Amino acid sequence: MFTDADMDRADWDFLQNGAVTLFWNPAVLGAAKEDLRQLGYEVAEVACDNGLPNFLMQLSEALHWREQFGYGPWRGNLDALNDGFGEYPFANTGRSVLALEGFHGLVSIDRDFAHGVLDIIESRARYHLLLGKVLICLVQTDDNRYYCAPIGCRSANWNRREWLHAARGL
Repeated sequence: MFTDADMDRADWDFLQNGAVTLFWNPAVLGAAKEDLRQLGYEVAEVACDNGLPNFLMQLSEALHWREQFGYGPWRGNLDALNDGFGEYPFANTGRSVLALEGFHGLVSIDRDFAHGVLDIIESRARYHLLLGKVLICLVQTDDNRYYCAPIGCRSANWNRREWLHAARGL
């Protein structure tokens, strides 16, 4: 079972309310990524604020799209993305972090599409837990008022350090 020490680990904080956690301050995100690396997590970073084609290419690379499906890059179909996350390329530790940086850029292109991406990640992360693997998604947005409707039947929450409005400059 779990001990008190387990609940003090950095990954516990990111998994207790679901696999997707929001960040506003890039420095806070950087500290979270480093904490998770120290626990043996492999970190893949995807920029979301350089246009849709760039996002599709980077996420395709993170998911090893060509190796999974024999073609690439991913073209933006959310059903296909769901399949791609079903075989997430975990490191040997079985622990991975997907950092979506500049998520406000993707939201500004297509809010529903951006929400669909997070919904898939949340759902598939729960599926991978059943297989003994951990997928955490850290989402950085410059929009300190960003609200994400429930995903994977859960809501995305702000990280502990930026939970209060004042910590996000509001």
